[in-house]
Amino acid sequence: MTAVTACGHPVDEAEKLFDADDPATGDTFAIVRCRRCDLARTAPAPTDAELDGYYPRGYHSTTRRYRGGMDRILSMVHRSRIRTLERLLGGTGSALDIGCGPGVLINQMRSRGWKVRGTERSPSAAQQARDVFHLDVSAVDVEDLAAGARYDAVILWHVAEHLHEPGATVRAIARLLRPGGVLLIAVPNFGSPEARIGRAGWFHLDVPRHLVHFTPSTLTAILEAAGFQPVKVTHLVPEYDLFSFVQTAENRLGLPANLLYDVLRRPEARMRRNQNGRLLAGVAVGLAVPLSIAAAVIAPVAAAARRSATIAVYAVRLPDQRE
Repeated sequence: MTAVTACGHPVDEAEKLFDADDPATGDTFAIVRCRRCDLARTAPAPTDAELDGYYPRGYHSTTRRYRGGMDRILSMVHRSRIRTLERLLGGTGSALDIGCGPGVLINQMRSRGWKVRGTERSPSAAQQARDVFHLDVSAVDVEDLAAGARYDAVILWHVAEHLHEPGATVRAIARLLRPGGVLLIAVPNFGSPEARIGRAGWFHLDVPRHLVHFTPSTLTAILEAAGFQPVKVTHLVPEYDLFSFVQTAENRLGLPANLLYDVLRRPEARMRRNQNGRLLAGVAVGLAVPLSIAAAVIAPVAAAARRSATIAVYAVRLPDQRE
C-alpha cells in the first residue's frame, strides 16, 4: 500500500480540504489531511528538482532580503532567541542551523561565542554564507553529516514545512544532539484562526514550497516520537505574525496574492515573476498601514490565547535508554 510521504500513513486515509494556487506560477495544488494523525500536506508534493523551479534565483542567496530597515529588526529578534537558547543550556556551545540560508542567524551566534555550523540545500545560499560571513556551511542533508557529531543546539527555523519527511529529519536531529541539548523549531500554525479564515489566501500556506502544514498537536507528536520534550513554546513570532495578518487580509480583500511581500523584498529575492504595476503596489503599501495597526492589537491577543499564526518550540532531547 502506498504511504503518505509526510507521515507514513496510507494515501487513502487522507481527505481533501481545499485547493490553493501558487501565487508565483498559478499552479494549483490540493491541501489534504491525514484522518489518522491530522497532519496536513500539499498534494501532489513536488520533487526536490521540481521545487527548485518554484524559487527565484535570489530567494535564499542574499544576506539582505528586505528593504526599509527590516533586516535590522530581524537581527534584534534573532538575538532574543539566541539568549533563550543560552538560558536553557546554561551558556553557549556548539550549534547546527539546518536550512540556514546565507547564515545570518549563526553569524550572530558566533559573535556571542558559539561554535557554529550550517546546512543549506541551496548551493548559492551556502556559498553566500561562506563568502560573506566565512561560515562553515555546506549544501548537504542532515543524514549526510558526519557520524558521531554532537551538538548542544540545533535550529530548524521555518524549515520543517519545506520537508517531504519532517519526522525523519527530526529523528536524525535527535541523533546529532547530545542528551539535554535543545532543538529550536518554528513552523506556521495551520490550526490558527488566521489559517482557517485565510484558507487558500493564508500567507503561510505558500504552496507548493510548504509541503507540510502543522498544528501544535501534530508538531508535538513528531517531537515526542523522536525523543524530545517541549520545554518552552513561543506563540508570538513578531516578524512572521504581524506581517502574516496584514498579507492574509490583503489576499482576502482581492489584491494579487502576496503582493506586499514581493514589494518589500529586494528584486532578486521576489517570488512574482511578473509585477502588477505601481498602482496596485501602492494600494498594497497604503492598506498595510491600517492593517498593521490592527495586527499590532490582534497578534498579541492571538498569542495570549495560544492561537497565533506561527509557533516556535524549544524542545530538550531526552536521554536514550541505551545511553
